[in-house]
Amino acid sequence: MRALSFRQALDDGHISFWLDGSKLHGGYALTRFRAGEGPGKRESWLLVKENDDRAGRRGTPDARRARSVRGGRTLKRVAAEEGAGR
Repeated sequence: MRALSFRQALDDGHISFWLDGSKLHGGYALTRFRAGEGPGKRESWLLVKENDDRAGRRGTPDARRARSVRGGRTLKRVAAEEGAGR
Protein backbone atom coordinates (compact mmCIF):
# COMPACT_ATOMS: atom_id res chain seq x y z
CA MET A 1 0.00 0.00 0.00
CA ARG A 2 1.50 3.32 -1.05
CA ALA A 3 1.15 6.48 1.00
CA LEU A 4 -1.03 9.17 -0.54
CA SER A 5 -0.83 12.89 0.02
CA PHE A 6 -3.64 14.38 2.09
CA ARG A 7 -4.98 16.13 -1.04
CA GLN A 8 -4.96 12.92 -3.11
CA ALA A 9 -6.68 10.91 -0.36
CA LEU A 10 -9.34 13.64 -0.03
CA ASP A 11 -9.86 13.69 -3.80
CA ASP A 12 -10.23 9.88 -3.71
CA GLY A 13 -12.94 10.22 -1.04
CA HIS A 14 -11.30 8.51 1.94
CA ILE A 15 -8.67 9.68 4.38
CA SER A 16 -7.49 8.39 7.75
CA PHE A 17 -5.81 10.73 10.23
CA TRP A 18 -4.91 11.27 13.88
CA LEU A 19 -6.24 14.07 16.11
CA ASP A 20 -4.89 15.14 19.47
CA GLY A 21 -6.99 18.17 20.38
CA SER A 22 -8.85 19.40 23.43
CA LYS A 23 -11.75 17.00 22.89
CA LEU A 24 -10.94 14.70 19.99
CA HIS A 25 -8.11 12.19 20.35
CA GLY A 26 -6.98 9.22 18.32
CA GLY A 27 -7.60 7.91 14.84
CA TYR A 28 -10.44 9.04 12.60
CA ALA A 29 -11.55 8.26 9.06
CA LEU A 30 -13.39 10.65 6.76
CA THR A 31 -15.27 9.01 3.87
CA ARG A 32 -17.29 10.65 1.09
CA PHE A 33 -20.55 8.76 0.58
CA ARG A 34 -22.30 11.17 -1.81
CA ALA A 35 -20.32 12.82 -4.59
CA GLY A 36 -22.55 15.86 -5.03
CA GLU A 37 -22.49 15.78 -8.80
CA GLY A 38 -24.91 18.04 -10.62
CA PRO A 39 -26.30 21.52 -10.03
CA GLY A 40 -27.16 22.31 -6.42
CA LYS A 41 -25.88 18.96 -5.12
CA ARG A 42 -23.49 18.91 -2.18
CA GLU A 43 -20.92 16.33 -1.18
CA SER A 44 -21.72 14.32 1.93
CA TRP A 45 -19.02 12.98 4.25
CA LEU A 46 -19.02 10.61 7.21
CA LEU A 47 -16.55 11.01 10.08
CA VAL A 48 -15.90 7.80 12.02
CA LYS A 49 -13.81 7.28 15.15
CA GLU A 50 -11.35 4.43 14.81
CA ASN A 51 -11.53 1.71 17.45
CA ASP A 52 -8.16 2.49 19.04
CA ASP A 53 -6.88 2.93 22.59
CA ARG A 54 -8.31 6.49 22.65
CA ALA A 55 -11.86 5.35 21.82
CA GLY A 56 -14.26 5.97 24.69
CA ARG A 57 -16.53 3.25 25.95
CA ARG A 58 -19.17 5.63 27.33
CA GLY A 59 -21.25 6.12 24.16
CA THR A 60 -22.79 9.45 23.22
CA PRO A 61 -21.64 12.40 25.34
CA ASP A 62 -24.15 14.03 27.67
CA ALA A 63 -25.44 17.01 25.65
CA ARG A 64 -26.24 18.92 28.87
CA ARG A 65 -22.56 18.88 29.88
CA ALA A 66 -20.96 19.19 26.43
CA ARG A 67 -19.39 22.64 26.07
CA SER A 68 -17.51 24.47 23.37
CA VAL A 69 -13.76 24.49 23.91
CA ARG A 70 -13.46 28.07 22.65
CA GLY A 71 -16.50 29.79 24.16
CA GLY A 72 -17.65 27.45 26.92
CA ARG A 73 -21.24 27.51 25.60
CA THR A 74 -23.51 24.47 25.47
CA LEU A 75 -25.23 23.45 22.23
CA LYS A 76 -28.54 24.55 23.73
CA ARG A 77 -27.14 28.02 24.43
CA VAL A 78 -25.64 28.31 20.94
CA ALA A 79 -28.98 27.34 19.38
CA ALA A 80 -30.85 29.84 21.56
CA GLU A 81 -28.44 32.65 20.68
CA GLU A 82 -28.55 31.80 16.97
CA GLY A 83 -32.38 31.70 17.06
CA ALA A 84 -32.54 35.08 18.81
CA GLY A 85 -30.42 36.63 16.06
CA ARG A 86 -32.91 35.72 13.31
